[in-house]
Amino acid sequence: MTELVLPYSPQPKQLLLHRTKARQILYGGAAGGGKTAAVRWDAIDFCLNCPGMTAVLFRRTGPQLEQNHIVQIRELPRALGSYNETQKTFRFVNGSQLVFKHLEHEHDVDDIQGWEIHWAGVDEAAQCTPYQLGYIKSRLRISTELKEKWRLEGKGEYADRLPRIVFCSNPGGVGHLFLKERFVDPAPAGVLFHDSLSRNPLDAADRGPLSIFIQAKLADNRFIDAGEYLQQFADLPEYQQRMLRDGDWNAIAGAYFDCWRTDRHVVEPFEVPSWWVRFRSCDWGHATPFSIGWWAVSDGSEVLTKSGRKVSYPKDAIIRYREWYGGHKNKGLRLDAREVARRVKELERGEKVSYGVMDPSAWKADLGPSAAEKMAREGVVFRRADNQRVMGWQEMYARLQGEGGVPMLYVFDSCTSFIRTVPVQVASEKDPNDIDKGPEDHVADETRYGCMSRPFRHGKPTKKRAIDDPWTFDDLMRAAKRQRVSDANRRRRI
Repeated sequence: MTELVLPYSPQPKQLLLHRTKARQILYGGAAGGGKTAAVRWDAIDFCLNCPGMTAVLFRRTGPQLEQNHIVQIRELPRALGSYNETQKTFRFVNGSQLVFKHLEHEHDVDDIQGWEIHWAGVDEAAQCTPYQLGYIKSRLRISTELKEKWRLEGKGEYADRLPRIVFCSNPGGVGHLFLKERFVDPAPAGVLFHDSLSRNPLDAADRGPLSIFIQAKLADNRFIDAGEYLQQFADLPEYQQRMLRDGDWNAIAGAYFDCWRTDRHVVEPFEVPSWWVRFRSCDWGHATPFSIGWWAVSDGSEVLTKSGRKVSYPKDAIIRYREWYGGHKNKGLRLDAREVARRVKELERGEKVSYGVMDPSAWKADLGPSAAEKMAREGVVFRRADNQRVMGWQEMYARLQGEGGVPMLYVFDSCTSFIRTVPVQVASEKDPNDIDKGPEDHVADETRYGCMSRPFRHGKPTKKRAIDDPWTFDDLMRAAKRQRVSDANRRRRI
């Protein structure tokens, strides 16, 4: 028997990809993190250990496949198999095959209709459309007989992780939001979770396939000079630098809240002290989603997180500690306002919520009592929110930006609807001071109402002039202006 030494030594993040039990993986983030090599070797690993399996590696264009994968696959030892140029397939001696497929046009993905794919990898997945990514997922299947055959051969560790799909990508591109919503938003990087959107509809107990987001960073790749590599991004727009340099999935072209940083604003949950002021904000919807957020106002004291860490937040900072998003995508739950109010009361049991603000449209009453009135009859009282859009966004931006790099608005990592939808809101082309009205701006609107209910003041308050302080020329001019305004108002009343 001849021992083969393969030209690959996985680094820690790459090793996590190869060993994870997840069947849906996004290995994404900064450029130069070693993602491309990792996805190719993950395919090779499964093909070598599962005789007769089919793996397909996708990329947007043929030249990209050639340069980043096919050139390297040709260098594999002949003892493993051979590459067929016409069929773009490497056939292993054990009967497995690794197929290379490009998806330059939207419907190129239709070519795989009827294929049974056991392992799929999509390199630079954000360059593919959501339709293409979803269609590739739909082709993943495997027979129980084949899995049982591998188990009998001692390959149960691999069989239990198939079928499997690996997305590798930098942020940015037409598939950005598809990947962000499926992998980045549901759970912190490196934490396993179940994809509830892919549950088996015939099995009520099914929680969806095990999934994971592996955050790629430039520092993960010991074969790259990070300082020299980063110089390449210096002339790019700031949001693109954040995507490629930092692997920031919340960096969006034209994002209104460009001050948002997940590592600063998203925090570990803690038990909110009973003496902190609490309030709620609501954007009402019936056929469209409603959003309710609960906020606590910090008094600057220390709190204990779930993991046992002691942390503190600036005095008067607001922390979103709970949310209820009443819908999926842009479809509402169509719940009656009374039912919503009863659920709110359950969630607030044992808490003292000082006040609530809600979208003024909830007071519209065309045929009977309004939504706000129905809630009030159930004991959940709101007052009309200040609905100024531009001023509201500015208040919200000011809190997110904070002072000296310290935010005045934070979000528990359990508030996934906020994390998913607010950072991707973009400025309106007609009015850059406003946010473009989109299908999922409900959480942003509701947060705006909350921020307007507690305006954020920058800096220290100005010192009032003492009675015996000498009058300056500016003091005299301001006093004269106030007197003129007072006289004009008095004449109007007369």
